Amino acid sequence: MRKQHLVLMFFFIWCFSSAQSVLTPTQINVFKNGTYYIVKEGTVYPKLNKVSLDVPVLPLLGTYWINTAKDVNISKITYITDTLKSKTTAENIPEIVKANKGKLVRVSYKCDDKTSKEINGVLQNYFEMSGMLKIKTADAKTVYVLVSGINDFAVEETPADKLTNDSLVRHANIEFDKSYTSTNLKLVYMQTGIQWVPSYNIKLISDKELQLEMKGLVENDAEEINNCDLTLTVGNPQFFYGFTVDPLAYQSQSSVASFYPTTKSGGLGYYGNVQAQEDKKSEPPYDAYDTVISTPTYSWNDYSTYSTDGEKTNDLYMYKLGKVSLKMGTKSSFLMFSMNLPYKDVYEVDIYDVVNYSYNSYIGNDPEQKFNVYHSLKLTNTSTNPLTTAPVFVMDENLQPLSQDQMKYTPVSSTVSVQLAKASDVIVKNTEEEGAKSDDTKKYGRETYMKVTIKGSVVVENLQTKKITLSLTKSLTAEVTTTSDSGIVKKTVTVQVVN
Repeated sequence: MRKQHLVLMFFFIWCFSSAQSVLTPTQINVFKNGTYYIVKEGTVYPKLNKVSLDVPVLPLLGTYWINTAKDVNISKITYITDTLKSKTTAENIPEIVKANKGKLVRVSYKCDDKTSKEINGVLQNYFEMSGMLKIKTADAKTVYVLVSGINDFAVEETPADKLTNDSLVRHANIEFDKSYTSTNLKLVYMQTGIQWVPSYNIKLISDKELQLEMKGLVENDAEEINNCDLTLTVGNPQFFYGFTVDPLAYQSQSSVASFYPTTKSGGLGYYGNVQAQEDKKSEPPYDAYDTVISTPTYSWNDYSTYSTDGEKTNDLYMYKLGKVSLKMGTKSSFLMFSMNLPYKDVYEVDIYDVVNYSYNSYIGNDPEQKFNVYHSLKLTNTSTNPLTTAPVFVMDENLQPLSQDQMKYTPVSSTVSVQLAKASDVIVKNTEEEGAKSDDTKKYGRETYMKVTIKGSVVVENLQTKKITLSLTKSLTAEVTTTSDSGIVKKTVTVQVVN
């Protein structure tokens, strides 16, 4: 009994020591482009002033840092590659053959389409590259068999069903300046493999107010995250080296200079090609003979009152979602906020420079041409957080679909338009005609230019039963002299021709 107690005690101490050497995630900040910032913390127990930590798979250049407790100093960190033994279950004949090398086996294999043979002996080796077995029979003969021709493979003694594989693991061997019984470490780095995808839902409440709801889908293809503070970031931070991987993650002796790009990388204000795949859940069986007699009326949950804590940090806005667990290879959706915002119904039309006389030198105008008018919702962001670029799905007060558009990045107190549909019952036409022409007006070098005055009219016809607000923009390559109806003239700086 005493011997058993000693064994159990040493086993407990070994497990305790190993567990305390692992740093666990405590904070994670996820960006929309597939990168994330993670903080890992824990207590380590150095032996001979040294401790070893696993290096993340592909940390981004310059983001991997190890922080120590107060008055604890690191003298050197060495990054090396170790071979790690791991066991997996053999699941096919080649793997079973590999796992049972050195054992007495019986192999049945086919010689041709009609005949087969059987061999008994010790499996001496298995050559994976060629798929060849080497078997030593009882009469001291050596027989070679292709694994692809095996019909049956039997192990005449206790079979092994586990394979021992070698895998390469990068370690950071940390050397402290002196002996410490234990100390706390904090590891931070950025890496690719976790991203979040925002989306919005608009429900119209009245002709002046709507409900805007936002959710975030977090996709984890990088590492296990358990009970960690999750932050989702909105904004466009500057990350000069983009997705460049830190050379400490590689075994090769490549020059560090080769990791430095020659051009500046972009920021984080874009999406990857993301497909949100949800696990299918089992559903109750459906009776094909059931008949729907009436549609019941439900009181749906009103989500207009909840919000997620957040804070503005310099030019970024960070949503704090609290403690979450994100299993590797999964997608998790989080409701982030829902709020009521004021809006206006607006109709918008852009009329391009139909004539462009300075380029074409003639009037080519179809007065019956109709220009597309679009009905939009003009939202005012009265919240305390910016709206990020994301898909937006619009429904009416009865939860019927109206449209889907893209919500553009909208700072606090700014406005943004969400397009609903093409308004076919609002007709806009454009007419332009030459008014007067005078020769030899201007001379530049050897060229003499004439002056042409053009009169243009825009005709708007509203066939709806209500008044509308129409935002109309007309582009011209000319100098505007007069406008009616308080038209506002805005000049661009682009110079295309002498005009």
